[in-house]
Amino acid sequence: MGSPLSRFASLGQEPQDANARKAARDAWHMHGLVLINPTWLSGWADRKQLEILAEKMFGKRKAK
Repeated sequence: MGSPLSRFASLGQEPQDANARKAARDAWHMHGLVLINPTWLSGWADRKQLEILAEKMFGKRKAK
């Protein structure tokens, strides 16, 4: 016998990186939105540029 809440079980899982990248790519192509996880960038300089731009737009992060 299943629980009435079993249909929501998948909502509590962490998103898979491949799905997140696809969603980010789709957002860029469909809406012009840029969604970048800093860990997707392989070089330190690229991650630093992303951090500088994010801080310029939104201010310093309050939590790490």
